[in-house]
Amino acid sequence: MADQPTGLPIQESLINDSQTLAQELQISWSRLVTLALQDFIRRYRKRPDLVAEINAAYADELDEDETRLIQAMRTSHRHLVEGEW
Repeated sequence: MADQPTGLPIQESLINDSQTLAQELQISWSRLVTLALQDFIRRYRKRPDLVAEINAAYADELDEDETRLIQAMRTSHRHLVEGEW
């Protein structure tokens, strides 16, 4: 396959798989690598936003229903393990 990287330490199996995929997609290997890197960078940059949203969701105080549920779980757990020790 003519469109092979030079000077990049990439596993041979990964090169072979990516060259096969490039042929299936009817694009050059370098185009496939470019698209893959662009997608990776885009996803990586979105990740801090996702983490921030998850942190924000868990940062608020428990509401009344959550507090009752936790108390019920503690009571149930206490009854289950009573006498175990």
